[in-house]
Amino acid sequence: MTSQGKSTVTSSQTTVLSTSQHISPALARDLEDCRKTSLNLLMAFLALQSITGSGGLAVTTLTLMLYTISLHIAASAGASHQLGAVIFGILHIIPAVGIFAVTSVELVFAVKSPAVAIFIIIFCFLPTMVAIFQYLRMRCLKAIIDQLPMTIPQDLTSEPSVARLELTDINILA
Repeated sequence: MTSQGKSTVTSSQTTVLSTSQHISPALARDLEDCRKTSLNLLMAFLALQSITGSGGLAVTTLTLMLYTISLHIAASAGASHQLGAVIFGILHIIPAVGIFAVTSVELVFAVKSPAVAIFIIIFCFLPTMVAIFQYLRMRCLKAIIDQLPMTIPQDLTSEPSVARLELTDINILA
């Protein structure tokens, strides 16, 4: 029974390793740039905190900095190969979401009106929202196109092409 249990564990481990997606060098560079940008923004938040003295900003900023540094160390140690491209990409979203949250809260405090802050946030994220909308639209169109039949009806293949007739007519007239 123990040898059977070991073979099950071994086969499940090889399945996990064989299904994980490796990150391309271009994606690895993009994710590294993302981490560097996040750290730069968080350093700016830390500088802002030292000026304003906001305790909440300091706690959030330092937490996000620790997470981003930990993510960088994990990437340097090769965690992307064990976790796969999708999971590792999702882990890189967390600092950006945290930065968005901290910026939004600080914006509300700065403008002293939640309605104005929401308008500013929507206006600033308009390019991102348009890009996401375009991406979703293209995915839907691709799904619709993939569902269309790819066979040509017999009656269309037996008739001469309209473009071919137009070219023949033009050549005859010339």
